[in-house]
Formats: sequence, structure tokens, C-alpha cells
Amino acid sequence: MKIFDTKLQSQKIEQEILYELDEHPQKREKTLAILQIGDDASSEKFIKIKLSLCEKLGIKCDVLRLNEHLSDEVIFDQVRKIFENKNVSGGIIQLPLPRKSLDKALELIPMEKDIDVISPKGKKRFYSGDFSILPPVIMAFNAFISENKIKMKSLKSIVVGNGELVGKSISFFLNKNGASVDVLTDYDGTGKLDCQLLVLCAGSPLLVRGDNISVGCDVVDFGSSVVEGKCVGDLDMNSNLEHLGYISKSPGGMGPLVVRYLLLNWSRTA
Repeated sequence: MKIFDTKLQSQKIEQEILYELDEHPQKREKTLAILQIGDDASSEKFIKIKLSLCEKLGIKCDVLRLNEHLSDEVIFDQVRKIFENKNVSGGIIQLPLPRKSLDKALELIPMEKDIDVISPKGKKRFYSGDFSILPPVIMAFNAFISENKIKMKSLKSIVVGNGELVGKSISFFLNKNGASVDVLTDYDGTGKLDCQLLVLCAGSPLLVRGDNISVGCDVVDFGSSVVEGKCVGDLDMNSNLEHLGYISKSPGGMGPLVVRYLLLNWSRTA
């Protein structure tokens, strides 16, 4: 069993971002915009991480926070203004949104500024098989695959969880690259997980124990939950894991890479 070296990968991505900025210095005059609607505590935490990394890399980043009690139309108007700003070359709407009706705000992100690939048009392009711009989650996952020399063709894989942001997109990406994919949406932590690659994104704390995973299986944990004030993933890191292959644990695994790939996507916008 080996823990995937996220620190090394993070440094590589940061160097890629700095290279893009050095090659196109006019980018430093542009801004990355983050829109937060409401005051979700987890959102605030993730925004602080993005702001810290932007400061480290010399990227201008503006955060606009809107009260969730504003009407949908007022919020949509603010979204339009943000993304119509010529100084904003890319941006995101921080999820989750406080109500379903605000999902329409994602439609207002121009595809050329959609660095999170979260707008309906951006997702349609991705699910059509156009991988010219990948969601940061997929970029992070693909880094794990590439660095550990895992061949996706005919790879027996299981994805636990089928959420829009992680499970659905990763199972699609695996399938398009020739892997055999089973998606489990009701795994209760007791059954045997017989596969070569296991992707966890259920958001259920310590759901999976090593004893239930096949020998030699590689594991990518995207799960993130707070238990007694401590962030934990879907994989129980205190269970028996010695028989496994490479592990990207949570926290500290995919998360730091996803944020950096988001900024890399921004650095490559016009």
C-alpha cells in the first residue's frame, strides 16, 4: 500500500500555472471571480483555500457574497454583471446553492469563462465526449491514474456514489476510456468490493473498510464529512489497508489537486 503523494503533484500543478502566467503576462491583469450565495460554512472554508492559493500564485481573485434571501432575479442580475465584466476571464459559483431555483444561475456562466465546467453548456460538452476542457475533479482523478501508471482500458472499477459533481462524471470518464464500471448508490459498508480501482464519493464518513476491498485495489477517496469536528473521508484509514495498492486519502488527497486544477483552467482562459 502506498499513499499518493499529493504534495508533489500540487507543486507540479502550481509550476504549470506559473508557466502559463509567465507565457501570457497579460493574464495577471485579469481576475478570477467567485460568487457565494448564502453563508454555508463549508463553502466559506473552500473559498478561503482558493483565496490563499491565488495570493500565493499572484492571481487576482474577487469574491462576491450575496444574501440568500435576495430574490432569484436580483441574484441572476448580479451573476450576469460578474461574468459580463471584461476583466473577469473566468469564475465559479460556489456550491451548494441554498435553493433549487437558483440552479438557473449556472446557465448564466459563459462557456469560455466556465473554469469549473459546471454550466449546462460546459457539462453538455464534457458528456458529449469532448475532453478539451476537463472539470477539475476529472483532472485530479486523471493525475492519480497517470502518475500511478494505471491503464483504464478494461479496468474493473467500482464507483461508490453517483453525485453530479464527482460520481457521475468519473464513471462517465472511466467508461469513455474503456474501463468496466459499476456504480453503487446504496452500498452499506458490508459487501465485498471486488475491483481493481475503487472510487469513493458517497459522502458517508468511514463507510468503507479495507477488509472489504480486493487485494491490490487502488483507491481514490473523494468523500468529505465532518465527524466530531474532524474532517474524514469515506475510507476508514484506521482499518486494514496493507493489502491495497495506491491510495488517495481524504482529506488531503484529491481536494488540494482539484483547487489547483481549477486555477490551471483559469490560467488557460483567453
